[in-house]
Order: sequence, then C-alpha cells, then structure tokens
Amino acid sequence: MKNNSTAESSGLKVVVTRVINAPCEMVFRAWTDPQQMVQWWSPENIECRSVDADLKIGGAYRIHMVSEKGDHIAVGNYREIIPNQRLQFTWQWENDAMPDSVVTVDFENLGKTTRLTLTHEGCPDQEDAADHNRGWNSAIEKFARMMEQNETKS
Repeated sequence: MKNNSTAESSGLKVVVTRVINAPCEMVFRAWTDPQQMVQWWSPENIECRSVDADLKIGGAYRIHMVSEKGDHIAVGNYREIIPNQRLQFTWQWENDAMPDSVVTVDFENLGKTTRLTLTHEGCPDQEDAADHNRGWNSAIEKFARMMEQNETKS
C-alpha cells in the first residue's frame, strides 16, 4: 500500500493529508454514514462501539470508542456539509470540560482516488494537539486500509 500521508502539529492545529485509493463519493459516504463510520472511526487498538449522527447543519453526532483506559466519547455538531467536498464539525470529549475545537475534512476528487485533508484546530494545548495528531493519523490509516480493501459495507 502506498502511503501518501503527512502530518504536522503546528501550534495548536493538527493537519493530516492522505490520498485514499477510492472514489470521492465513496470516501465522503464513509465519513457521513454511521453504519460505515462505526467500522473505522477510532485509532488502532481502540474499538468504536457506536456512532450516532444527524447529518445536517447544526445536527449532533456522538461517537463512542473504548480502549483499555476506558470510554472515549466524542461529541459535536456539524457546521458545514458540502457533499463530496467538505465536512466540518465541532469536536469535544463528552466528559471533558474543554472548549470545542473544530475539525474540517476536505475531499479532493482525483478521479479514482481522493485526497483527504483533515485539519483539527483549537486544541487547548500542545499535549492535546500531539494526542490528536497520533489519533487522527492512526484512524485515517485504518480508514485508508478499509477503503482500499473495499471492506466498508454500504
């Protein structure tokens, strides 16, 4: 598998770019369909137990992940939805009183492949940015493998 990912943690922003070996429509659908999201939305060695998502501007989502350290529940609201182009949502841990950060995922149609660029802004400190950098890289690697192996079920 050709790995085209890059990641940087500059300031309190995380950027992860990866070319996914799947058409843009398929990639976007896997980011917006809870039945597909539950199959990949967690870093390696962490299980995604459930995804609830109301895919509309202002709609809420809740992603329940479990690791050996316990439950990790991400919550937020969709701010921008442009089919096959962009998805933007707030990001917060359900049991952590930190201000919302914002995740923007851009999908660039390259024909048979898709350039996915995830930008996570507003991390409260360097440790949080580093943790999210590791988490997003791991989850996107898992996502890319699933898309390339066409393992997602529609």
